[in-house]
Amino acid sequence: MSLASWMFKQRLPASARSFSGTDMLIILVSFVAVHWLYLHTLEFSTARSIILFSVLGFSYVIFAGFGLYRSSTSQFLHQLIVRLTIAWFIVALMLSLLAFLTKIAVDVSRVWFTTSMILAYVLLVGIRLVSGAMLAIARMGGKSVQSIVVIGDSDQIEHAIDRLQENPWTGYRIVKVFADGWRDTEGSTAQVDKAISQVHAFIEAQRQSDNPVAEVWVGLPLSEQLLIQKVLGRLQDASVDVCLLPDAFGMQFFSGAATNVAELPVVNISDIHLPGSAELFKRMFDRVASLMAIVLLLPLMCIIAIAIKIEGRGPILFRQHRYGMDGREIEVWKFRSMSVQENSSEVRQATRNDARVTRVGAFLRRNSLDELPQFFNVLQGRMSIVGPRPHAVLHNEEYRSQINGYMLRHKIKPGITGWAQVNGWRGETDTLGKMEERVRYDLEYIQNWSAWLDVKIILMTIVQSVSGKDVY
Repeated sequence: MSLASWMFKQRLPASARSFSGTDMLIILVSFVAVHWLYLHTLEFSTARSIILFSVLGFSYVIFAGFGLYRSSTSQFLHQLIVRLTIAWFIVALMLSLLAFLTKIAVDVSRVWFTTSMILAYVLLVGIRLVSGAMLAIARMGGKSVQSIVVIGDSDQIEHAIDRLQENPWTGYRIVKVFADGWRDTEGSTAQVDKAISQVHAFIEAQRQSDNPVAEVWVGLPLSEQLLIQKVLGRLQDASVDVCLLPDAFGMQFFSGAATNVAELPVVNISDIHLPGSAELFKRMFDRVASLMAIVLLLPLMCIIAIAIKIEGRGPILFRQHRYGMDGREIEVWKFRSMSVQENSSEVRQATRNDARVTRVGAFLRRNSLDELPQFFNVLQGRMSIVGPRPHAVLHNEEYRSQINGYMLRHKIKPGITGWAQVNGWRGETDTLGKMEERVRYDLEYIQNWSAWLDVKIILMTIVQSVSGKDVY
């Protein structure tokens, strides 16, 4: 299959589909650039300003109405371009109508307006073509592909397997099929429980081998509600999304929520992700902000490193393995604040008046300065500035079986600071209730993410770090 064919069959991921901010920037730049080239000035008349702001407003509303920014429904690249073309034509008609009704058409150059609209359209289509080409090239090379596990013994499963094998451009790759054990012939639940345990064990093995499973597709009839709930409940402590392949009966309930993957209706029943635009924003913000923080704080970090070496022997940095996005193990860096290094099978959390904490370490922990090396983790792409705080591997394994949805906090990158921490759930978690509250805030953050929430958390973190209250 040629690259061109692959391009137009790409089902753009959420981060590529969420073009709203980029689209508005393209339109703005197009109109301003043509205005400057045509009139050699950046001063806009009242009439041209009305047209400029109107085209931005009309475009956003109409593009959204045409589903160009919809992340819950799968769309192919050629479908997006067709919708974009129709939507842009409607924007042009509405602008023309506005200019006629308000009688500002006589004050607006037709050459400027027409050239700006054409340039903006070419760039709007172009960025989608470039995204499709990059995605097609990546998938041809086996990258940007999500691994899925399929379970069930219905006809829908066989159909799903055939469809995905015939359409590799979807970006999904089946790594395992569990088709046996979903009908208990012995009159007990032992056989089904065994089948679910096998699925869980496979997912864990894949995660530990750094090849995590992204989604589990369940091909069970909707009438098997109790069985579906059991599967969902058992996989809550795994960092995977559980999706349902509804049968003909189930489609009447899920038609609006289903994603179309190679003509397969897929319903994510455990989805807890940031929107694609949020992932893109956070990725860009993290890289820029972490680089700025490192440059500004480098003198302070050098002073801290010298103080740690002067106080006693031992490494400057404390390195510990923790779980990152999708449950992958990452190495997290902190300034060493204790006289001992604990990254083994027995990890004790710091407590008030802990004898292991050094004098320099106590100051660092009280002001959250021991976390500064994690800006390098953010720059590497392992962490985010804001997100659920990463826990030691031992603590993850301890709590994942005790707290429902615990591993879902790993559906995004861990953060230097988080919503749970600024709400008082930082430090020692010596009871199950404390960890449950921390997890509840972590999941609440993911479900209610906004750029303002990230800014709010950062500001609250700075204030709390300066006050140094209840930190040890």
